[in-house]
Amino acid sequence: MLFRTIGIGFALLTLSVFSGVFFSEELFGKALQISHKTVFALLSWLVFGGLLLGRHFRGWRGRTALVWTITGFTLLLLAYLGTQFVLEVILQR
Repeated sequence: MLFRTIGIGFALLTLSVFSGVFFSEELFGKALQISHKTVFALLSWLVFGGLLLGRHFRGWRGRTALVWTITGFTLLLLAYLGTQFVLEVILQR
């Protein structure tokens, strides 16, 4: 059930990342800017993609799958909600 849910979420995340890349200039009048939100979203996309590939080809389950899932979730959380965290802790502004 977890991997089915992650697969659906990965498809939706792929759709949102690529639609943001292709339509950002049309919507906002400027090309895609690399910000911490973009970087964290792409990193989480890679983590979830790696998790699904690892499950398919290597049979990942248990602790390995849990670590990858929590890592991807944390990166997505930082991408969408962590603006203050990035500014205050990582960039120290």
